[in-house]
Amino acid sequence: MHKDKIIFYLSPNSSKKKFDQEIKSLFEKGKWDAEYKSYFEDPSRKGLVFCSKDEVDHYNRASLASGVIILYSDGELGEEVESLDENFGDFIKGYLDDSKLKTFGPRLIKSLIQDKLLDSTVEDTQEHLGKVLEQSLLELQRVKKLHEKVVPMRQEKLKGVTVFSKFAAGFSSGGEFFDIKKSEKELVIMLTSTQSYVASSVILGHFEEFQKNGDSSKEGIEDFLENLIDECRSLDLISREDYELLQLDIIRLDLRTYEYEGFHFGKGCYYSDGVKKISSNTLPINENSFEQSYFHGVLRRGQKLIYVSPGAFQNYAEKGQKDKIETVILEQFKNGAREILNEAFFQLKKDNEEDFLKYDASIIYLEVDPNAFIQV
Repeated sequence: MHKDKIIFYLSPNSSKKKFDQEIKSLFEKGKWDAEYKSYFEDPSRKGLVFCSKDEVDHYNRASLASGVIILYSDGELGEEVESLDENFGDFIKGYLDDSKLKTFGPRLIKSLIQDKLLDSTVEDTQEHLGKVLEQSLLELQRVKKLHEKVVPMRQEKLKGVTVFSKFAAGFSSGGEFFDIKKSEKELVIMLTSTQSYVASSVILGHFEEFQKNGDSSKEGIEDFLENLIDECRSLDLISREDYELLQLDIIRLDLRTYEYEGFHFGKGCYYSDGVKKISSNTLPINENSFEQSYFHGVLRRGQKLIYVSPGAFQNYAEKGQKDKIETVILEQFKNGAREILNEAFFQLKKDNEEDFLKYDASIIYLEVDPNAFIQV
């Protein structure tokens, strides 16, 4: 058995032809391609199996796999998920909608290949994981140091508005990211904080689709959130009991009237006019909390809107300075973007013994130009 590689294959009832081509594209030619078929078609090599829900018992009883990922069609599982989890426990590694194989299948496989955990003993796994983490940390340190030298602060200049952002990396899993969808008429910013890399990947996939095809109205954003929630729920990435599994903000700014609206889930906070504008929201992200999580307003010429992420608050709390970040933001509010962001991150990293924070941290600064033309 090759202990330095992960083994996985598709059951006879899986969407093999469709899935095959997507997974093949992950392998580097020459390095993986020669061994590709044996990874999928040699039943003597115990590994991870992609199968239908009706095949799980077979693979579990016959000890033919180290685990399964269930491929299902839309609406096929329903309430069966609970009984499947109860009957097979950790043997089920996850669920994957076969209509979304093209979008999420390759990401999942790539993640498994990178982890290489399922085809090893506990000792092998711990040893390998230690080496992987050590190498990853070295690479992350190089990238982070280079990033802070070359791109210390991100700036986007749009029609009548400027967006600044600053980010510091943490070593906890998951993390934060934000992305922007922009046009001549509007700006949409999405910010997320998750506790798993799978959740981050799923969200990125949905936002990419939203950027291409999404309706940015309130109803369109609700549709985007509902689709995202359905996917995360099917993969057990969110919970009604733990809102911190996925914290998300999405805000749309009209670049003609400077009216803004959005949805706010999580520990992040908004500041404007030298005061806290929107407090943290501990409601879990689901359809029933849309109304309570919706916000809207209008920005004036020269007005600032600053968002401080959940990770920034968590890092300050770790230092025993829970309210420090808010104090820094409000004390510096009359200053410009660079002064505010640099001071906030200086205080955040002050006396930190490690190169990285415990959690990713982000601050987004948005300011309307003093001479911006506002459509009435």
